[in-house]
Amino acid sequence: MNIDPRHLEQLAAIVECGTFNEAAKRLGTSQSALSRMVANFEARLGTPLFERSSRPLLPTEVGKKLANHGRTITSTRRRAFEEAQIVLDGMSGELKIGAPPFLCERLVGDAIAGFLQQRSDIEIKLVSEYFPQLERKVVLNQLDVVICPLRLLTVSREDLAIEPLFKDQHIVVGRADHKLIKAGKVTAQDLENATWISHSENSMLQADMASALSSFGVRNLKYAFQSESAGSILEMLRNTDFLTVLPSYALRRSEDTDSLAQLPVQFTSSAMSVGMVTPTNRLESPLLTAFATHMRDYVAEELPALHQLATTAV
Repeated sequence: MNIDPRHLEQLAAIVECGTFNEAAKRLGTSQSALSRMVANFEARLGTPLFERSSRPLLPTEVGKKLANHGRTITSTRRRAFEEAQIVLDGMSGELKIGAPPFLCERLVGDAIAGFLQQRSDIEIKLVSEYFPQLERKVVLNQLDVVICPLRLLTVSREDLAIEPLFKDQHIVVGRADHKLIKAGKVTAQDLENATWISHSENSMLQADMASALSSFGVRNLKYAFQSESAGSILEMLRNTDFLTVLPSYALRRSEDTDSLAQLPVQFTSSAMSVGMVTPTNRLESPLLTAFATHMRDYVAEELPALHQLATTAV
């Protein structure tokens, strides 16, 4: 015999309320409808569900068992709704985020940490890779969002949703007490005489560095150290007289500005726009929407001047 789950929930309400009248008020139905339901239920079972002579109503053993199932159904239904609402509010699920290594270490990782503090039931996988791997993965829906310099994109803009976050530029960075930091003017020859830190050959920062220095008239550089790790590069800068080229967002933290500084070198063409890239051929994700909002707020707070440049450009 099939039992309608709604009837079990109604039975549980009658048991809990003690009267048909109070149960009807709770359920938003009529006393007569509940009475008919119980009568039909008893007829199908061939046994009573309540002791008829008692007030308030007392369930029989069968009535108790069935009412317990009704409570379980009600509880499960409510829990299902709550869990669905959590997902719809962007408070649950999994998010896959990609970014180039330097952005991962110096910006995106911090932003994710703040996002996770607000959401204990989500899981984020941060993928640190170079282009074109990141672009290929977001196009194939293997990543939910990529945060990167937008000029790196080669895929048709119809396949990607792009939102600029901030505009940045490349700068020459050295130890805070480096002799060239204090110089009123730095020449190409000064830079050629210095010792340099190189980025990974697969990193766009390496190509950007070569392009920026070339535009300044620098032709020959002496390299002493190469790494794809932002932490290793910054630590080497703090403890040597070596120089390197970095995006300006890399020096936003107080511990960096105390130990490192920007040389008085102005590149003619080093501006870049950094933004979020998501695939267009997918359903809207509440979790991704929540993260995008968090990322906008994070950049506006941490990089207010650079963020303003991007929003003005848009």
